[in-house]
Amino acid sequence: FFFFFLALQLLYPEKQVFGDKEIMNRLTEETIKQATVGKMMTCQEVSSYSPQEIREAISGLVAEHKTILAEALVEAGLALYPESEDILAIASLMAMQRQDWGQAASLLRSLIDQQGVNATPYSYIMLVRALRCNLEYAEALSICIDAHEKHPNHPDIDAEFKVLTSILGLKPYAEDDSLDSQDEDVLSPAALEKSDSSQSQKGREPKEATTSDQAK
Repeated sequence: FFFFFLALQLLYPEKQVFGDKEIMNRLTEETIKQATVGKMMTCQEVSSYSPQEIREAISGLVAEHKTILAEALVEAGLALYPESEDILAIASLMAMQRQDWGQAASLLRSLIDQQGVNATPYSYIMLVRALRCNLEYAEALSICIDAHEKHPNHPDIDAEFKVLTSILGLKPYAEDDSLDSQDEDVLSPAALEKSDSSQSQKGREPKEATTSDQAK
């Protein structure tokens, strides 16, 4: 479950998700209490809690290794608050934890849509990884490029880009290369000097042959 809480911390860097206050709340305790007598929380009962409280409760249940109860709260949360960032984030992580890559990708797309211009790098990274695990490499690369435009020079996004280009058999630019590099500019002094050297070498070849013929 370490990956789950690490990913949650990355999606919510401003929140403490490991502390007692976030892990155990009233909904967590009530869900566990009802489960001990063979009952599950209904949507009506869950509706009295906010999306943040539901997210915290799901985190708490995962921490207690009560995944089935956590999944039940995820379903209730999505039914009650389908556009909540809190619910979409926790639901996508639960989907990734059970390796349901298709649903995870769908939820993460919705999360990024809701976050809009404030979409975090890790929302994109999780989506890219979900698509990659679902063998949707071309789509994952497209999202990765989009993420790079919005969060340039992010090391994890760059790492995903390298993985995807390798999988697809593409050759990315070397780290020190750029579009305005002299080696890439055919009009740069280095390129022209290389071209002149090549032409000079070609020009000498017939002369050497002629000299050889004359010697014969």
